[in-house]
Amino acid sequence: MLTRRFALALSAAATTLLTLSACGGDGQAADDRKPTRASSSGPAESKQPSAAASSDKPATPAELLPAYRIAYGMSSSPMCSHVAWDDPGCGKDLTAAGELAGAMAESIKRDFPDGQYTDVEDSAGQVVKAVNTVRKLGCYDMGSTPPKTDSAKLRELCPSMSTIASLAWLNFETNVSDW
Repeated sequence: MLTRRFALALSAAATTLLTLSACGGDGQAADDRKPTRASSSGPAESKQPSAAASSDKPATPAELLPAYRIAYGMSSSPMCSHVAWDDPGCGKDLTAAGELAGAMAESIKRDFPDGQYTDVEDSAGQVVKAVNTVRKLGCYDMGSTPPKTDSAKLRELCPSMSTIASLAWLNFETNVSDW
């Protein structure tokens, strides 16, 4: 499992570098920046790309991910730790990541019942779980009701939880690319 450990370490390092790069360079404070946002539209069912375009054999997760990225409007990994805890654009990014991962997990479960891509399915589940935790807290304007936690606590908690969601996403991407 040395390869898996290396992949996880690489994912953590990439997240750290991306987070740190959001903090400097042009003299502008990280919280003042306007990060790019993915657009999210319609229910997840209408976004799911077809698994096999011209073959009877279902597409692998590595073959599906680019199509799912387009369908869910994900041009990059969701990185929200550098924006305000109530930034709705970040909530949209995290929501798209959770929906994409959930849809991929369902596709894998349906198309590969023999468990060939268990690591990908499990890591997709971790993304969904992390995003749902952020949603339950009411971070990034994701909850349907106002958050019950004090906003001062959320200012500290939300970036940490979104970092966990981002790490889960990077682990998911790594597992997909391993196949």
